[in-house]
Amino acid sequence: MFTFIMFIISVSIVNMIYVPVMFVPIALGSTMTSTVLDNKHVNYPVTSSSVGIPAANFNKSKTLRIGVVGDIDSNQGLTKQLEIANDYNVQVLIIPGDFEYTNGKGVLSTLQSHGFTKENTDIVVGNHDSEKDVKAWLNEKETFGEVNFAFSGDKLALFNIDANVKFDCSSTQFETLKSQIESSDAWYKFAVVHQPFVTVKSVHPPNGEFNCYDPIFREGKIDGVLQAHNHNYERFSINGLMYGVFGTGTHDTGSRMYPLDSNTWQGNVCLKCITGENGITIIDLHFNNKNTKQFVGWFIGMRQEILDGFDSIVP
Repeated sequence: MFTFIMFIISVSIVNMIYVPVMFVPIALGSTMTSTVLDNKHVNYPVTSSSVGIPAANFNKSKTLRIGVVGDIDSNQGLTKQLEIANDYNVQVLIIPGDFEYTNGKGVLSTLQSHGFTKENTDIVVGNHDSEKDVKAWLNEKETFGEVNFAFSGDKLALFNIDANVKFDCSSTQFETLKSQIESSDAWYKFAVVHQPFVTVKSVHPPNGEFNCYDPIFREGKIDGVLQAHNHNYERFSINGLMYGVFGTGTHDTGSRMYPLDSNTWQGNVCLKCITGENGITIIDLHFNNKNTKQFVGWFIGMRQEILDGFDSIVP
């Protein structure tokens, strides 16, 4: 037996713009939700979280929860962000660069005191970071390359890019990353870099190597590109691939965060751009169907308010 329910979807959580959706048939006894994917409405079973807010309790056999925040510092703001990560049971923390502005050892100590250790935390070297310290954290000889965690098995692979050194198409780094991305059998794959490939006009420009890396991201089935450097929040979909700037750590706060002097990158409109708000982005990676990859994400502010929500379904 079916019943008809009209979903009212918030396209912009912050601006509260609502769009009515056509009636959708749902079998009684099942749980479904609807969201917006690049202006297309998608329905899928809820197994761990609703789109509106992440569930603190979820089935860890079917979902891996990651947190992303860059440009962090040794202060109470970092403590608050990690407390939010703990409240939502984040399993993997990804820092896309710049943790050593003032006290890198203090930052690492704070991470570890909140359960984020070498076994579940990835750090990419930023322009304010020590190459030596990042290598020591990763237990690697290089600051670039594939990162895996034993507990997550083949569910997740991260590919760190060091934009502080030569990384163009002719570099050893590029060839190494290309080979690793193409040979990885991980269910979900994310590229992580400090200096962004894609960003609106702000304090820092793009790194200039988009045309070099974007093709291998697509060929290697990368699911998203996690960036920082500009101290704000930006989310793009470039031909279906998520590029995000997650420089929302608390090295800068409020009006000291970086401006948004445009709302596009090379003609691509920023789907959500926010400055003046610190927070952490949480992304749920779902493992329901071998033939389809789906992740759901939220940018959560310092008062645990939802500042952005998104999802991506990749065949």
